[in-house]
Amino acid sequence: MPDPNLEIVTIFESDDPVAFELAKAILDENGIEYATTEDVLPGFGFSPMLTQRRRIHIPAYRADEAVKLIEGEQHSGSEDAGEGS
Repeated sequence: MPDPNLEIVTIFESDDPVAFELAKAILDENGIEYATTEDVLPGFGFSPMLTQRRRIHIPAYRADEAVKLIEGEQHSGSEDAGEGS
């Protein structure tokens, strides 16, 4: 069985740069260390049709906590958007 202190898991993946930055900010605010990766599309240059997938990776033992924080923020954000209607 892998050591959860050494195992790294992906907890977030998106091609939306705003959602990605929000997820990173949530982790920063809660003191959760993470690493990020993104797909690189060599030779294509910038194109609005080609979006890069960004991922956040953290130690497995913090995954449940981090996912709850990120999902909680996404749900509260959508509720706030509905209040103005």
